[in-house]
Amino acid sequence: MTGIRKKTIRQALQYVDDYPEWPDTARLDMPVWEFVARNLFEIANNPDTRVVGSLNKATRAQKIILDRLTGTRRSGTHPAVRNENALVFTDLTTHTLEASDGQGSSTEAPQ
Repeated sequence: MTGIRKKTIRQALQYVDDYPEWPDTARLDMPVWEFVARNLFEIANNPDTRVVGSLNKATRAQKIILDRLTGTRRSGTHPAVRNENALVFTDLTTHTLEASDGQGSSTEAPQ
């Protein structure tokens, strides 16, 4: 059994994500990692609503793909939070507005 390449789960899923079309080779001749990853994507993307439990199975497959491709947060750690860019909204219903047409007069918002 020479020529067998090892792939991680993330590498196999990323390969199938990059090349979504089934190859022309027979399914028995393709590597196991590719066959399993393609079937997982098939289950996640094509649920059969006529079959009981198919939507649960598809949702579970989608979660597996998402967790393996993007990674999960370690338990006990804080989620990533941006500290740099923040928007500050001004409440325009209580403050006075200045006219931008150069008159210099101010008007109050209706109450």
